[in-house]
Amino acid sequence: MAATISRVAAIFIVLTAEASFDASAAAPGVTENSIVFGQSGCFSGSCGYAGIQYRDGILTAFHEFNAGGGVNGRQLVLLALDDGYDPDRAAANADRFVDGEEVFAVLGGVGTPTTERMVSIFRKALMPFVGHLTGADFLSDTRRNPNVVNLRAGYSEETRHLVEHFVENLNARRFGIIHQDDSFGRTVIDSYEDALRSFDLSILAKAAYSRHSHAVHSTVFDMEKADLDVVLLATTLGPAAEVINTSRSLGNDYSFGLLSFVDSGRLEASLDFSNERIFLTRVIPDFANENIALVRRFRLALDAYRNTEPEIAEGVVNLFSLEGYIVGRFIVEVLKRMPDELSREVFLTVALSRDPVHIDDWVVSFDEGSNVGSDYVRIVDLSGYNSEREAAE
Repeated sequence: MAATISRVAAIFIVLTAEASFDASAAAPGVTENSIVFGQSGCFSGSCGYAGIQYRDGILTAFHEFNAGGGVNGRQLVLLALDDGYDPDRAAANADRFVDGEEVFAVLGGVGTPTTERMVSIFRKALMPFVGHLTGADFLSDTRRNPNVVNLRAGYSEETRHLVEHFVENLNARRFGIIHQDDSFGRTVIDSYEDALRSFDLSILAKAAYSRHSHAVHSTVFDMEKADLDVVLLATTLGPAAEVINTSRSLGNDYSFGLLSFVDSGRLEASLDFSNERIFLTRVIPDFANENIALVRRFRLALDAYRNTEPEIAEGVVNLFSLEGYIVGRFIVEVLKRMPDELSREVFLTVALSRDPVHIDDWVVSFDEGSNVGSDYVRIVDLSGYNSEREAAE
């Protein structure tokens, strides 16, 4: 724990070396020389890898623009606090941002259970809450959460694409699901049930396991009773690998469907058996495809960040760091469009406007009344994994 606190402090100190705080700033977290953003993320525990890479992607974007003079002369600062994928710790961090820390807005939440606890706290404070590593559909409720800005497709879109692929391309009809027993699992089950209903299908077997636990073997036996074609997984990386390995060791020949929260390369490295019939959703472009301008620029920016700040930069090129970079770049582009006198209300108005935000060749665009800026989903086939091969349609 001490190492995590020290590391977070280092991020804050290094990036605020030139900042001078001014009590007369237009909004909390804004001074003549800086704009401070908060992040509560999973930087330790079961999803620590994803959280660290997501954060480093955001910091890469901030570093890139700080090196060029900042945004309208102000340096961007990230105060990142570890919540360990624990809702109570996330709520405490959210309270700190609202009541104790001078932050302009909060970004980069990691995971559904923690984000669910934070969102109500930020809603009451009218704190902008931007760019989450979750597709939980409650975040897209603009009437309830007018301060939330989503930059990725929701789980309802991801599950719809997966179900369509299994039914239409693989002729699957019998579905089961293993899920984390919390808000993440519940929201994903609801999305899968809606997607299957459109084909007059239903989930034939359900099994749950406790969050932070890899004790998932019993869930595999629950699936065996139903003679399934597909097992859908609403899990993080570790339990997903355990389920797949256990199922394969028992001779089960299911296809597996996983959501964007699971890293395909690390999943493959954790498998003891064939990677055939494993499909994952992706809500951003292929991080390995350098024909994409966004990817090329991200790689250059990440190299520069690591070279300049080696004591704090752990970032690697993967789906989480690229998505974090998109969040950071979106923040930059919104700030560029704002008047000199910054306020949270104006930030949200500009962020959710119908004027598209172009991040190189990636576009974030909001429909009238919507707070979801992308509906992009693709399916990756883990079989023959080299970079990220899209499933044949």
